[in-house]
Amino acid sequence: MSKTSTSGVQTRRAQFIDEFRPSHFIPMLTAGIIAGLLNSIAAISYGALIFSGSLSSYAAQGIGLALMSTLISSAIIGFLTSQPGIIGGSQDIPAAIIASMAASITGSLAVGAASQSTYTTIVAMMIITTLLTGACFIALGTFELGSLVRFLPYPVVGGFLAGTGWLLVTGAIGLMANVTPSLAEAAILVRGDVLVRWLPGLLFGMGLLAILIRKPHFAVTPSMIVGGIGVFYLIAWLARVSFEQLSATGWLLGPFPNQQLWQPFNINDLGLVQWSAIGAQIPNIGAIIVLSSVGLLLNITGLEAIAQRDIDLNRELRAAGFANLVGGSLGGYVGYQPIGVSALNLRSGSNSRLIGLIAAGVGGLALLFGPAFLALLPKVIVGGLLLYLGLDLLKEWVYDAFFRLPRAEYAIVIFIMVVIAAVGFLQGVVVGIVATIIIFVIAYSRVDVVRHRLTGEVVQSRVTRSPALRQQLRQLGPRLAIMQLQGFIFFGTADRLLGQVRERINRHDISALRFALLDFQRVTGLDSTGMVSFEKMKHAAEAAGTTIVITDAIPVIRNQMERGGLHANAHVQFFRTLDQGIEWCENILLREENIGQADQPTALVQQLVAIAPDVRELVDLLPYLERCEMAPGTHLIVQGDAPDSLFFIESGQITAQLEYPDREPVRLETMGSGRVVGEIGFYLGQARTASVVADVPSIVYRLSRETLTRMEHESPETASALHRVIVHLLSERLTHMIGTVNALQQ
Repeated sequence: MSKTSTSGVQTRRAQFIDEFRPSHFIPMLTAGIIAGLLNSIAAISYGALIFSGSLSSYAAQGIGLALMSTLISSAIIGFLTSQPGIIGGSQDIPAAIIASMAASITGSLAVGAASQSTYTTIVAMMIITTLLTGACFIALGTFELGSLVRFLPYPVVGGFLAGTGWLLVTGAIGLMANVTPSLAEAAILVRGDVLVRWLPGLLFGMGLLAILIRKPHFAVTPSMIVGGIGVFYLIAWLARVSFEQLSATGWLLGPFPNQQLWQPFNINDLGLVQWSAIGAQIPNIGAIIVLSSVGLLLNITGLEAIAQRDIDLNRELRAAGFANLVGGSLGGYVGYQPIGVSALNLRSGSNSRLIGLIAAGVGGLALLFGPAFLALLPKVIVGGLLLYLGLDLLKEWVYDAFFRLPRAEYAIVIFIMVVIAAVGFLQGVVVGIVATIIIFVIAYSRVDVVRHRLTGEVVQSRVTRSPALRQQLRQLGPRLAIMQLQGFIFFGTADRLLGQVRERINRHDISALRFALLDFQRVTGLDSTGMVSFEKMKHAAEAAGTTIVITDAIPVIRNQMERGGLHANAHVQFFRTLDQGIEWCENILLREENIGQADQPTALVQQLVAIAPDVRELVDLLPYLERCEMAPGTHLIVQGDAPDSLFFIESGQITAQLEYPDREPVRLETMGSGRVVGEIGFYLGQARTASVVADVPSIVYRLSRETLTRMEHESPETASALHRVIVHLLSERLTHMIGTVNALQQ
């Protein structure tokens, strides 16, 4: 055996031994027993709910099916879960819908007492529903769609947990008081004979919560339970109240039917199934599948918040799916991870996969020997445990959340809780999502969609122009407004953008706006309702003689604009990049002002002297330069080449660009007469980071590294003059760059 295998066996052995250490085993055993009791009680309730009224003669069999599916779900999910401590169990929402379907089938098949055919049809319906739900769970988990629930807003999850806490509290009080808590029944709860039934349980739950907050020891919960049961029976003994009297007066969980419960579905009974009645329930079966999928994911998301760690949603879906396939094949109900019982395990620190097996064992005892032993449990203890869990959730999401959540999000949590308490879980989650969306839309509409507001004074195209032309463009700069947009543009943000463009168009204290350039590089999407604002913007621009220039719009947004009526014309222009759009605007501004480059000097030495008039030694530079004539498309520098030369442009136009094998080149700078090319790599000795290509027929002068060395030896004054010109050009470029960066930071 290899060392790795030996180490793995030793690790598993150590983990197995650790399971049975008292500090681990006692809370695990207690948690498993409590979970099994609570799951069994829930299963009995759901079975009695479905097989009630005219179906009450089959209540025992119905309870047996519920217990069977619960123990299977507890064992399988408890073993396969990604978070030990989470177990499975029957669920209230599917049980409520199945009860409605059972009543509908009973009403459609017979009047009066239900027949064996009716019972068999209902069981067949449950089998089909459970198997389809299990298959759906497995499909969602296999295709890893469980993460869709991650898109649920945090306040919705908080409201779901707060609503769960409220229902646990009211359900626990109803269990102890033998009433259904409601506003109409609120007065009954404070009546003396009713108050004495639930107040001790409330004190028990509050005491357990207070102790666990101050000292979360593994022995607290089992000690409280055993002590509570002992105190209950001690008081009953002192008051000379018999067990029969306690049960008859509703102080205990019983009585339950004490007979053979589970009777497996007999395939020979298929002939008794009324398939048409099941076919009429297809919409309800679909509702169970959808609601169970949502409910499972919501439960797991809530348990993540309790466990304070991520849980593998897709694994939980597959575990629940497998449990439903096994349980459904035996006639069971839909089941998945219940938040109440699993949360109780996680709160107590019980994180063993054996909890599910222990809980299943408790359900198995009830299934095999009848649930009469459950009748020994006092309602005040069971209700007190439920109250503890409900109060813990309410403390976290009603009290603690008040101090840590923004007021709008906290209001959503409370709103969802109220809706869940008044109407139901699904309605609460739906209205919570709607409320969250509304608040998000309001908040997002207040976010400025304009990332940067610039003008042509500080941002210019990558066409390097003469100092005189750059000065002219700075003076004309206020006529070009540049707005770099961001995020998703919808009716709220688009209307705000429209107001900003209108405000700039209507300003009379500065030059009239000639171009409003909107850069869409960081825009992720455009809502169709936002197109109304852009249409209004186009009309405002036409009336003021302003042109709307749109750059970097992805094809989807461009097509959306064209479908909305925003076509390229005299007042609307589209360009692929921001740089191209700015260059086009600059050319129009210069042309409209009759500003050209005709007065530019043509000789290279004259151009350099114009850059640095005080450097007289430049006239001696020309003999050291090699004259080159460049045809359009010719590479002056190839990206990656060695930096062995720099170049001076006498005439024409040269573009530096990044070249890629799989897409179009990206322009870095377009240069004309009097500019230097390749000086940074030349001086730093670094390989060329970009290519340089002639756009038009051009004349350049080349200075090699060997020639520079010879110049520095033969004519140090000329070399110094050259260096001063290079420093001047680099400083000028750096100054412009700093101005642009400062503008972007405002």
